Amino acid sequence: MGQLILYLDPWSGVSGDMLLAALLDLDREGEHLEGVLRRAVGALGFDDSLVDVVRDVERGVACTRVRVREEESPPLRHLEEMEKIIGEAVLSDNVRRGAMQAVRRLAEVEAGVHGCGVDHIHFHEVGALDTLVDIVGALALVEALGAHRIMVGTIPVGGGTVDIAHGRMGVPAPATTRLLAGYEIVGGPELRELTTPTGALLLGQLGAIQGPLPEMRIENVGYGAGTMELERGPNVLRAVLGRGTDRGGSEPGADKAEGYQDEVVELQTNLDDVSPEVVGHTVGALREAGALDVWTVPAHMKKDRPGVVLHALGERDKEERLATLIFEQTGTLGIRRHQVSRRLAGRGTVDVDVGGRTVRVKWGRWQGRLVSVAPEYEDAASVAAAGRETLAEVMNLATQEARRLLHRESGVG
Repeated sequence: MGQLILYLDPWSGVSGDMLLAALLDLDREGEHLEGVLRRAVGALGFDDSLVDVVRDVERGVACTRVRVREEESPPLRHLEEMEKIIGEAVLSDNVRRGAMQAVRRLAEVEAGVHGCGVDHIHFHEVGALDTLVDIVGALALVEALGAHRIMVGTIPVGGGTVDIAHGRMGVPAPATTRLLAGYEIVGGPELRELTTPTGALLLGQLGAIQGPLPEMRIENVGYGAGTMELERGPNVLRAVLGRGTDRGGSEPGADKAEGYQDEVVELQTNLDDVSPEVVGHTVGALREAGALDVWTVPAHMKKDRPGVVLHALGERDKEERLATLIFEQTGTLGIRRHQVSRRLAGRGTVDVDVGGRTVRVKWGRWQGRLVSVAPEYEDAASVAAAGRETLAEVMNLATQEARRLLHRESGVG
């Protein structure tokens, strides 16, 4: 069975209450998740009756709304008090730890915006009860769902201005901008604040990976509505819960010896005015910078000039470095990029003895079946040069011995 994936589709942005509501809507026919939320609120020392959960319809879309009614004369809480409330709450270790990290992160971001220490931050409107409920509630609900992987699409932040405690500022608010560092965002499509600091904070704290809707078997869909009335459509966040198709995929942390799936970025650029030496140098530099693979394809460019298409495959956290290398080394004016899913055979090496000398053999396994056995050329050539066997004979002997060892270790082959 594939990993359980929670995909957040934020066509109207992300806020804390929308995320809470979307998660609760995944259990629209039951009361389990609402009970999880109310117990989390009670664990914080607040009356759970302050939280209203309403099943509603937003522009023709059945959804859930969450409204947190503030305490009478709410205090302006500093970080120390926020951490004290969470630290004393009867929560799971993971939820407590995540909530503590989240409020400190929020304090650090606010302090960076205002140029002061975290101890001087009293959070203004983002330190109110609803923020505590959003943070702890979302973490508790995700834990209850048991999702192994959380993903999010491109995040619209809105536009125009927003009134906060420091006055009127441009959208996205300064804290939101910092909290969304590393994520792909887009302005609009409304002149409103579509993504809030709490929503941005929770995406990071949940470790949401950005990308398109992954291949999955859908188990449930939830819609969480916000409080604003938008011009262009329903103000809802969609949560899609499903399982990976399990065709060679595995959940994070699983044994990758049997095959697995991941998401990477492919960069491409057309080169028709660059010397072969520069192309070769760039390929080598990209590999040294951590590219998973680099290759070129001959092509005919404009004005019938021969050229190449340079491709580089890399992990998302290396994309910026690889793109910078391509721009700097080739002088290209544009790079295409797209995210791709990979299925990879499990892989490893085994040492075998051929003629009293060691030969390393690479192997690949897919869904429990050995699909590739390949001796290292340098090792095989060294053995052949020192003995009577030809290179082909050494490689054949190494392959046979590797298959025997791998079959004995796994019982399959």
